This record gives sequence, C-alpha cells and structure tokens, in this order.
Amino acid sequence: MDHLLSIRIFHRIVETGSFTQASSHLGLPRSTVSKGLLALEAHLGAKLLQRTTRRVSLTVEGAEYYRRTQQVTAHLEEADEALRIMGSAAQGRVRIDVYSSFAHHVLIPALGYFKAECPDVQVAMGINDRPVDLIEEGVDCVIRSGALPDSAMVAKTLFVDQLVTCASPAYLERFGVPQSPDELFATHKLVGYFGSATSEIWPLTLSQKNIVHQATRFDMLSNDSAGQIAMLVGGQGVGQTHRLVVDKLIEAGALTPILEHWGGLTTPISVMYPSSKRVSRRTKLFVEWLTRYLKHYAVATGSARGRPKKTGQ
Repeated sequence: MDHLLSIRIFHRIVETGSFTQASSHLGLPRSTVSKGLLALEAHLGAKLLQRTTRRVSLTVEGAEYYRRTQQVTAHLEEADEALRIMGSAAQGRVRIDVYSSFAHHVLIPALGYFKAECPDVQVAMGINDRPVDLIEEGVDCVIRSGALPDSAMVAKTLFVDQLVTCASPAYLERFGVPQSPDELFATHKLVGYFGSATSEIWPLTLSQKNIVHQATRFDMLSNDSAGQIAMLVGGQGVGQTHRLVVDKLIEAGALTPILEHWGGLTTPISVMYPSSKRVSRRTKLFVEWLTRYLKHYAVATGSARGRPKKTGQ
C-alpha cells in the first residue's frame, strides 16, 4: 500500500478514535483502513496503536510518530484542498493543441472572449497538424478535423464543417473560373494538403448527387493547413479547405468560392482528451465555451448554411 496513504490512515484513526470513523472520513473500506495500519506498523517495525473492543490508544512509539508526521499530513491536506479549489474555481493552466488553420483563423482571434469569461485560466496553445501524445506531452485536450484515429481518447464533435473549393480573385482573373470538375482538373493548378505523420494526400473531392470527382494530382502541397490557405490567398492555384476557417477571407474578398453546386462534403471538428485522465474544470469550461462560440461564429459568417452529406475524410 502507498506509504503516504498509510500515514493518513494512521492519523485519521488517532483523530477519530475509531477504525470505522476513519474509514468513513477517508471514503475507504474498513478492511483497507486495517490493512493500511498493519502495513505502516510492518514498515516501521513498531506497534503504533493499542486496540481493544472499546477504544484505540497510542503506544509510546505511536505518539512520537504521530507528533513527527503531523506536519506531513497537514501539508498533504493543504495541497489537496488547493487542487480542489483550483478545479472548482476555474483557475490555472489549460494546455491545448490545435491544428494550424483553425488556430490562426478562428481560435486565436476569439481567445479574448474566453479570457473575459475565465480571467484566471491561462491558455497554453500548441499549434500544429501532427499527431500528439497527450499524456507524454502534458496536453489537456487536442482539437483536430476529419476522421479521428481509433484510440483510448474520448472524442466530442464540436462542429460539422463544410468543405469549400476556392481560389484568389487574382488567380481566377488570370486563369479563368472553371465551370466543371473536368475543366478544373485538366487545366488548373491545384493546391493540396498532406498529413504530417503519414504523408497521405487529402484528395480534392467534388460531388453532385451520385457523381463524385476526385483529384489526387497537385501542383503544390503543404502539410500545414494554414500554409495551404496562404498558398491559395497568394494566387498559387485552386484548393479545398474548411469553410469555417476561410469564411472571413471569402467575406474580405481574399478568396472566391467556385463550383459551389459541386460541393457538399462535410468534415467534423472534434476535441479529444484522455479517457483515463480526470478532466479539470478549466478544461471543461474551455470546451463548453468553444462549442458555444463555434455555433455563434458559424451563424455570423454563414458557415452554418447548407449541411449536405458527411464525408469520411
């Protein structure tokens, strides 16, 4: 048994004068309390308590050990209480990891709203598109798009986003606006995205009713979703990305949607956290705020319009 737990059991027995009361205070079975004391006495090689059917009393060795360990248990209880208060009061650091384009175009501009609601929570954000080991890297939650890998993590869908095919106005003025998938794939430059871990290329997919067109040949590729968007804004070609992420760029005239009647694919944006890890109150509050904010953002930008059939991408 854990040595510190055995010490706490010993103190509770002394302070309550009863194995049964100590069990109740600690929320442990009475048998565990008895085993904890026996383990401590075996470790010390000394008898700490005299037990009768009516009462529990300290031995000389027990009284000395109780005196010397009072400060230890006091510090432990102080630390426990501090963490309980921190968890319920929504303070401390929440470590999140967010895919690049969502971080730059959606989340970072909105963090001030979260801080207004939770001023005592520090947000530490990692930005990348690679897989993350949450336990190894000390991450509370990760936000990703697309189909999620099978894992021991708990996943919650925050929003179902529509994919949009787009290019810069300057590119379309120079090369023309394609009127069909065949024209797009045959005569235009394509800008794509590939996964950081697997190098798998995400196809540009256009569908209408039961007809599906896919392109896997690209003139330029990025494994950073924000990098792909920068290529599109820079006039490097036509690409497909998340509507939620580029809606403001479309509204500002930096990007122009094309072949919208050939759209229709959607992809989930999800938050994941370890199933074996107790989720802190500050993490829960962040996820709850983000869910609310995305719904508001989608309505404000127009991303909530039209939710066609979901893709497995």
